[in-house]
Amino acid sequence: MRHRSIRTSQCARALWLLGLRPPVEEDELARAWKQRVARTHPDLHASSEQRSEAATVLTRALNDARDVVQAWIDSGREWPEPSMGGRREPARRPAAPGPAPATVCRRTGLRAGDRVRIWPYDGEPVVVRGTEVEAGAGVVWVLLADGAAATADRVRLAAYGCPVCGACAGPVDAGLVTRPCGDCLRDLRMLEQRSSEAPRIRSAIEARSEAGRATARSLESEWLSHRAAERGRWARRLRTAGPDDLHAALLGAFTRAFERWAA
Repeated sequence: MRHRSIRTSQCARALWLLGLRPPVEEDELARAWKQRVARTHPDLHASSEQRSEAATVLTRALNDARDVVQAWIDSGREWPEPSMGGRREPARRPAAPGPAPATVCRRTGLRAGDRVRIWPYDGEPVVVRGTEVEAGAGVVWVLLADGAAATADRVRLAAYGCPVCGACAGPVDAGLVTRPCGDCLRDLRMLEQRSSEAPRIRSAIEARSEAGRATARSLESEWLSHRAAERGRWARRLRTAGPDDLHAALLGAFTRAFERWAA
């Protein structure tokens, strides 16, 4: 979004949607976006399919609005007045599709481009080139961009924040990505196979969210801490859900997070 030419009408609508008055600073934008997403997140409306779908649409619109306003801040252009509508502009030819995303390894949850740390996990992050399964032994090897390789049990994700459970890891830099953690990807596969696993997985999410808050504090990241805290509150609210509602809420949260990342 930051590399596209943003129309004045787009910015005016984004300001209106986020309840902002120009000029807007980055911290003000972050606060407005967080406050609205905290109320519209689809997970909060999992008991109703229609409300959940509506919340998904609104959350996506808020995310797009945040990106538009951030791009406008970066551009330094004169601010428009907030407006719900705007002059209709000629339709543009759709952009050519970009390259397909790298394939996700179902055994490790990793794909090419991910940043990881290798045991003893105290070095700088390295980039994943791919994964291979050793014939016969079934050992999964993670191939690294520098030509090295390590077994999957000696590899940990770096520079990420999980939108499902709030688990995270540094460094907090330009390479920080929002993506499901390996534990959440494994739990999604378990949920698809056995709904009886839902209570255990809910408890695991709650535990990972607490660990995520501690990690975020050590990284001095307010955003990661906020996400982990929100995930913990969501998991605690599910304590009283019935078996079917619990399974549906968890499966919906996992599936949406995985699809957004994999796309």
